[in-house]
Amino acid sequence: MSEQGIPVFVTMETNVEQEGEKKEISVSGSGQLVKKSQSTFVTWNEQLEDIGEVKTVLKIQPGSLTVLRQGAVSMRQEYTPGKETEGSYKTAYATFQTLAKTEDLQIKWFKEEALLGQLAFTYDLELQGQLAGHYDVKIKIKEEQQ
Repeated sequence: MSEQGIPVFVTMETNVEQEGEKKEISVSGSGQLVKKSQSTFVTWNEQLEDIGEVKTVLKIQPGSLTVLRQGAVSMRQEYTPGKETEGSYKTAYATFQTLAKTEDLQIKWFKEEALLGQLAFTYDLELQGQLAGHYDVKIKIKEEQQ
C-alpha cells in the first residue's frame, strides 16, 4: 500500500434500532485506502439523500475506529470496545454532543483478495445525553479495478 493509496469501493450498512423501530441505512462510494504506520485510512465521498455530499474518512487502528465526516453533515466519533467515547454531530442547523458506548469492534484484513477489509461494530449512541438508538454497522472495503 503506497502513499497514493489503493482505489477502493466502500459499502457501509447500518441497522438502527430506535424506540422499538428498526431501519436499515446503506451508503457506498469509491475512494482510497492508505496505510500510514499503525493506522489505515479509508476515504470516500457519499451522496446522502436530501442532504448532499459528505466526505467520509475511516481511521482504523488496532482496537479502535474513528469515523470523520465533512460536508452536508459533519461528525467525529471514535469507537473502542468497552469504552464510552465523546464525539460530535453537526448539521446546518445545530451541533450535538454524542457519546458512543461501543460493545464490539471487529476488524479483518484480507490478503490477495478483491475484498481488502471488513469491519463490524455495534454501539449505543447518546445524543445530548439522551439515548438515540442501538447501531449495528458493517463496512466492506473492496479493491476497485481501474
